[in-house]
Amino acid sequence: MPVLVTIATISYLFKGKPEDQPGFFNPAALRAQLEDLPEGPGRTEAFEIVDQLDALAREYDDATDAAMGAYIADVEKYDSTADELIADLLPSDRIRVSTLPKVISLRERLLEALSEEEWDAVFG
Repeated sequence: MPVLVTIATISYLFKGKPEDQPGFFNPAALRAQLEDLPEGPGRTEAFEIVDQLDALAREYDDATDAAMGAYIADVEKYDSTADELIADLLPSDRIRVSTLPKVISLRERLLEALSEEEWDAVFG
């Protein structure tokens, strides 16, 4: 049972459910919101930014899935140590730390691409 609680907790903290994530953290929902914007360079650039955000999210998910796979394999072993379990999860910490500035940079680019009215139409 502790294994399931650990998996559920980590899964919720690092990933959540896509349908629960707000617009910027859900590229599919963000694309749908952008569809309503009028054609123009801001809209075009916004779609390019969302493509980059989506690729970043896939890289993040792949890395965290791999870390969780290693953790799950080791946590069920009788002789695994706390150090081994921590080492299994360190890559997901590293990817989270390296991904955050990239996400913030993409948000800043999206802010520059959209007017205030467009931003409000997408996120308001």
